[in-house]
Amino acid sequence: MAKRLAAAGAAPLIVALAWTLGSAAADPGQRVYDEKCSQCHGAEGRGGKGPRLVPFEWTYQQALQQIRQPLCDMPPMPASEVSDDEVAQIVGYLKAIK
Repeated sequence: MAKRLAAAGAAPLIVALAWTLGSAAADPGQRVYDEKCSQCHGAEGRGGKGPRLVPFEWTYQQALQQIRQPLCDMPPMPASEVSDDEVAQIVGYLKAIK
């Protein structure tokens, strides 16, 4: 009986965990953004210490240029810190935010 109750109680936790992991895996750009950008630009690019990024209107090339050689107070981020592919993922994520 106790095993059944424990299994029944664990089922919602397992479903919630699978949904959370599935959501994170569905948008790698959000994961990279959260890891590399959100501490300055805020959650979902809505601003913080750094400026607001949404609506995001830059091209990938413009974003890459700004990340590698900023024309502002932002510290440059070399490819060893954030790859070109990760920049593309970030751009895709930010463009998807409404």
